[in-house]
Amino acid sequence: MFNNCDLNKKLIQNNIHNIKELILTKPKKYKNFILNDINKVFHKEEVNLLGKIINQPIFLKNKSEKKNYLKISILVNKKIVKILIFNSFFFNFLKLGTNIFIKGKYYLYENCVIASFVSLNTNIANQIQPIYKLKKIPDKKISNFLKKIFHSPRLIIKENLNNNFLKKYNLISRKKAFENLHIPQNKQSLNQALIRFKFEEALKINKKWMEEKHHLISKIPLIFNNKEKFINKIIKKITFELTKNQKEIIDDIFDDFQKQHYTQRLIQGDVGSGKTIISFISAIAVIAKKKQVVMMAPTEILSKQHYSNFKNFFPEIKSFCLSSKTKNLKKIKQEIQKNSIQIIFGTHILSNLDIPNLGLIIIDETHKFGTEIKKKITAKNIPSDILYLTATPIPKTLASIYLGFLSTSLLIEKPNIKQSKIITQKIDFNEIINILNKNQYKKEQTYIVVPAIKDSKKIYNIEKITSFLENNKIKNLYSLHGKKKFEEQEKIMYNFTNNNKGILIATSIIEVGIDIENVTTIIILGAEYFGLSQLHQLRGRIGRNNKENYCFIVSEKDNERFKIFQKENNGFKLSEFDLKIRGPGSFLRKEQSGFLKYHFLNILYDYKIILQVKKDLEKNYII
Repeated sequence: MFNNCDLNKKLIQNNIHNIKELILTKPKKYKNFILNDINKVFHKEEVNLLGKIINQPIFLKNKSEKKNYLKISILVNKKIVKILIFNSFFFNFLKLGTNIFIKGKYYLYENCVIASFVSLNTNIANQIQPIYKLKKIPDKKISNFLKKIFHSPRLIIKENLNNNFLKKYNLISRKKAFENLHIPQNKQSLNQALIRFKFEEALKINKKWMEEKHHLISKIPLIFNNKEKFINKIIKKITFELTKNQKEIIDDIFDDFQKQHYTQRLIQGDVGSGKTIISFISAIAVIAKKKQVVMMAPTEILSKQHYSNFKNFFPEIKSFCLSSKTKNLKKIKQEIQKNSIQIIFGTHILSNLDIPNLGLIIIDETHKFGTEIKKKITAKNIPSDILYLTATPIPKTLASIYLGFLSTSLLIEKPNIKQSKIITQKIDFNEIINILNKNQYKKEQTYIVVPAIKDSKKIYNIEKITSFLENNKIKNLYSLHGKKKFEEQEKIMYNFTNNNKGILIATSIIEVGIDIENVTTIIILGAEYFGLSQLHQLRGRIGRNNKENYCFIVSEKDNERFKIFQKENNGFKLSEFDLKIRGPGSFLRKEQSGFLKYHFLNILYDYKIILQVKKDLEKNYII
């Protein structure tokens, strides 16, 4: 506990009960008052300056903004710099000859700083002040108290990293790191502390992954005496040529099947890269060894499409598509129990099945499923190899951390099948009637995607857009969203597919699993509600023909994301950009994001640290 009763009481109110807990309380941020060399700063750079006022302050009025401001000149290292101050509090305090500390943005060509912070306390110069944001306790009081603690000879902080680790990465001791964290002397000392704790966290994370890896369940491997011959025999049934990239991944998956333990592999591939056919070939290999396979998709439309495509390629395999409306479910379950059905397609409903001879689980659009669904299907059945597929590329920086020791395969090369170039443009809403009329005249179909079904807060929703188009005498309209029953969805899609003037107004339900060759245009309304990767997924619904294809976006906002989207067609590059702009949450469901809550590591910038520690751990360089 603390000697100061008042401070003790306030710290307890902040859930800090002893000195250890206080030391472990990381500052929320730091105020940087390190002075800049005025002769070495760039245009629009944030600067800290200490100088003396060399003229009588001039009071001016900004007519356009109706704000008073103060104009002064200060002498900094023999250089005169103009300062503009908009905080009226200082108007009566700044005099000729006063020493002043200024923080603000420096405009090189005007030799002027627009001040964001002003202080007459010049002692703060060259300091870094920790900001704790604790209730009813000034930051200065916490800092002063921590200085006393760290200067006490009685303070003992045990080291939790061995000497090999500290030496390899040139890290400071744990005690020194905490001292630098709370009482930084300069940028370098603070940086030393942050790097030390980043490596400490990276080691902890990697050790956890290594423990999980050691608990992998052993299995009887699937043996293929002539792997290459076996794979080629399956590939002959495919009506198109596989890419070199696809064949390499298939080879890796077959190697997984022959391992002594169950494996998990993520296949990441852009829209149209051919992930599904890889999973089909993998399924055939497992079925050939008298094992069963399940393929789970996020929507019934997509699972039905997978089922139909699989039957077209491999009609001799006993397959079934399970849905919420499946009749004779009891009989189907008996067939599964008897191993009469070799591969089962479906949505999350598959997680309720008992499959006695399960050998492979394929989960398509894996990021659409919560962790509980995945756990349920794996826990309910005997252990199996798992293939995860995603057409929303998870950035390498994120995947490397999120997936830990999972194997990953990247599909970069696309199959040589007919795919058109898609022209992406930002348009005004009033242009869409003309676009739709032109498409219907050419007998080409259109998707219109909106962010909501019925939402008064969102300008664009299915109800409003349908009404608007009907009022403008646009015909052949269809609407689709997840709240409609599956039979109704199927009927709508059948009617739309067979109407060459059809216009489908839908939510992002069409993001996966809808491939109609005659659709040449997609219009995305309220594009600001979608992430870059999701916009790219939606754009991938078109371009399956030899015609001109267009992706039009409509948004009240005109920002950097849309400029990038118009220029870039590479899903992986877009996902990296999305990660920087929107953060990791845009790639993961809520329950999947616990791994992101690090105190020091930032997955956008520190993934190299994690990977380096992982590599060294695997080679037993560090313990």
